[in-house]
This record gives sequence, C-alpha cells and structure tokens, in this order.
Amino acid sequence: MMSKGVMKMGRSRVSRGLLACATLLVSACEREGGGGEPEPGGEGPLYLIHSAVQTGDTRMNYFTLASSLEEAGKLDYARSLELAGRPRLYAAQGVGFFAIGAGESPTITRYEVREGRLVEGNSLSLQPFGVTSLGAQSVHFVSETKAYYKDDAQAQVIVWNPAEMAVEKTLPLPRELVKTGYITALSQWASRDGEAYFTVGWNTREYDRVLPGSVLVRIDTATDAMTTAPDERCRGILKTARYEDTLYFFSSVINGLGYAAYGNEDGGQRDCILRISPGRQTFDTDYVGSVATALGEGHVGTVISVTEDGKAWVQAADTTLTPSSPGTSYSQWYSKGWSWWHLPLETLSGPVRVQGEPGGYSGFTLASGPHFFISQTAADYSESALLELSSGTPKAGVSFPGFVMDVARIR
Repeated sequence: MMSKGVMKMGRSRVSRGLLACATLLVSACEREGGGGEPEPGGEGPLYLIHSAVQTGDTRMNYFTLASSLEEAGKLDYARSLELAGRPRLYAAQGVGFFAIGAGESPTITRYEVREGRLVEGNSLSLQPFGVTSLGAQSVHFVSETKAYYKDDAQAQVIVWNPAEMAVEKTLPLPRELVKTGYITALSQWASRDGEAYFTVGWNTREYDRVLPGSVLVRIDTATDAMTTAPDERCRGILKTARYEDTLYFFSSVINGLGYAAYGNEDGGQRDCILRISPGRQTFDTDYVGSVATALGEGHVGTVISVTEDGKAWVQAADTTLTPSSPGTSYSQWYSKGWSWWHLPLETLSGPVRVQGEPGGYSGFTLASGPHFFISQTAADYSESALLELSSGTPKAGVSFPGFVMDVARIR
C-alpha cells in the first residue's frame, strides 16, 4: 500500500527524473483496459487502484479493479466506483472486503467485490469517539470481524467490527505520549499472528525536524491488551515491513531533512532501522541498522519498503542537489535530487542505483511480491502510470487518467 506519510499533501508527490513523461505516457496508453479485466470469482491476483482527477477545486476519485499492475495499458473508468472529495482506502489481502473512509466526514463504509463490481455495504461513524477526519494507512485488519483504527489526534486506537460495522471499544494511549507544541506521529502498522505494532514519535509543526526517541506500541490482537516500550536509539520512525517473520521499522524522510538541515542534535539523525525478531515483543537490543555507510557521504537515504526477495528499497537525497540548509521547508526538501537504490536488507551493503536522472521525492510506492512500483505523473497531473523498478530499468505498467492515491492487493 501507499506509503505509502504523516503530512497531508494535496496530491501525491511524484518522481519525474526516471523517464520522460511524454515518452512514458505514449507507450503506456496505447490501448484501453490496462491491468487486465478481473475475472469474477477468479483465483489470481486482484488489485484495487485508487486514483483521482482534479478539475479546479473539484476532485473525483476512481476505485478500479485490476488483475495486473505490470501490464502496460490504460485503465477504463467505465466500471470504476466514483466518489467525490478526498476519501481513504482501507484494505488488506484475504479478508474478503475493503473499506473506504469518507473524505468530508469520519465515516467508514464497507465494500465487497461481486461479479467484478464494487458493492457498497453498511457504514459506521467515528465522530462519537472524537475523530474529525480520517487518516491514510490508519486501519489494520485483524480478521473479518476485527479491525483497528489508530487515531493520532485523539491518541487512541479504536477497535471495530467490519462484519457488523460497529465500534466495540477504544484503547487510549498514555497521555504522556502527547507532547505540547509537537505533532504526534504514528508509524505504519506492522503485524504478525496475534500481535500488531506501531511507533509513536514527534514532528515539529513545520515538518522539518523530529524529536529524539520513539515509543513502541504493541497490541495483543486476541485480548486487545496494549503495552508500550520507549526506545531512545532512533527517531522519526514511519515506514514498516515484515520480512519472513521479523518486523522492521525505518526512520522517515522528515528525520532525514532534520538531520541534513540541523544536524544530529537539533533535527534528526542519519537513517535508523530497528527490528523485532521472532519470539520477541520489543525492539531487539542488539540491533540498530542504517544505510548511511552504504550510500556514502553526500546522500541521506530513507528505506521506503522491502520486497519479498529481501531487497530494501531506498529513496536517497543528493545533498549537493537537494535543498538542505537551515530553514528548508519539506516541499523544498522534496523538490529535486532524489534517486532510487536497493540493497539486501540482511547486509545493508552493496547498494544498486536504479537507472535515471535524479528527480523529485516520490510519495507513492508499492511492494507486491518481488516487484516494486512508484508512480510517474505528467506535469499537469492529467495522466499517470505505475513504474516497475525491480529490473533495474524503470518499466511502465498500468496507466490511468489523473494521479494515484493508493493501491491495495485485495486477493
């Protein structure tokens, strides 16, 4: 899924340095129906693509089924679910349904796939629990009858039943985890059978620095018992990954900005990786990882995702190109000088750079099996395509009008 951040961006950030957009979109859009027409009741992969088209102040969202992301061709919106505003996609493989959060209210609606179409079900509102707007990547599905919604604004986790579309309880976070004057930043979910995790950190309101340390939150998914464990070694954790049965936690791009602009004491630190090995319930005390040595001087990297073949995918800023002086805003930090690399997660050595000129920071990524995708968008946001990077040379996959918001594999 979209990493794919804490900041609420108007549109997904895109990387334009890998291929020329005009060439890409001509080759990717030669025929309609890209992504493959999903077979009703089929057994193969099934993806749900959330894309959007902006016209003036109006945004129309399209939720479209596709059986492939690698196949070059243009999505047909004729069979898509259309919703206005700024909705959120909440989905997980294998639960048999997905949910969409309303863009203008804290309401979650259940949907199912029936005969190749998206069918609306019941809804629930989180407004009675203090939620005013829904966050991206906030839901973790435990089963068909249990899901968690992590609410950074209210410092709580809401337990709800997707079958009955009803809230069962709330799990408050310790109040001391909320720091006055800072934004409470919750990482992505990470989970194994019987347990779910995320971390708590703190960003400045300008999104240019992070406070030292983090707190690991663990939930026993059978009992909903919550425990917390502070750790001072890393800060600004955002991305997570499960490789085999080990859970990994990676520091964020804002941590990188803080380090580049203000140094280790005041703003951030060179990228930092923590893990939870099988059989453990807190961060391993004997492990702290980093890609800084592998990338070398002049680069500040962030691990974005891990593919099933054990490759860690890193987006790195070249500080000779990327603005990084004190006072740099996050939009300036994102603007240029970024490139893609991959290296083995096990060794964090021998990085390989993806071909192409440095470009802007890419806010959308997707790991699916051994494949790793980013988005490529025309300058006016009229057309986009997914690029598969795993071969070392960017390859255009499915394309569509507008820009991508999220992609989830639901089967």
